[in-house]
Amino acid sequence: TPEAIVIEIVGQLTIGGNNEALIEKVRGHLAAGRRLVVINLQQCQRVDSSGFGDLVTCVVTAARHNAHVRLTNVSSQIRSLVKMAHLHTAFEIFDTEEAALKAPLPSD
Repeated sequence: TPEAIVIEIVGQLTIGGNNEALIEKVRGHLAAGRRLVVINLQQCQRVDSSGFGDLVTCVVTAARHNAHVRLTNVSSQIRSLVKMAHLHTAFEIFDTEEAALKAPLPSD
């Protein structure tokens, strides 16, 4: 949909990485009127606490714009870290990019 954008993370979302670029990219898409940002983690090998913090910042920023962030293609290792950190309630996680794009947005 024209209201949606997919951002692919390649490599790592870790401290010292270029995570500000992700947050700025999300902010730019929200300012352009996107209501759904799908972050595809298929090619992301590692996320540390700093990376999770940046993902949470993206979710909070989207919420302020009446928009949503969904994670997709999340590895089992990253999923278990999400659960251990009790972040599973913060993120909408979908198995595939297609599912994340097709699922209806909650009504405002």
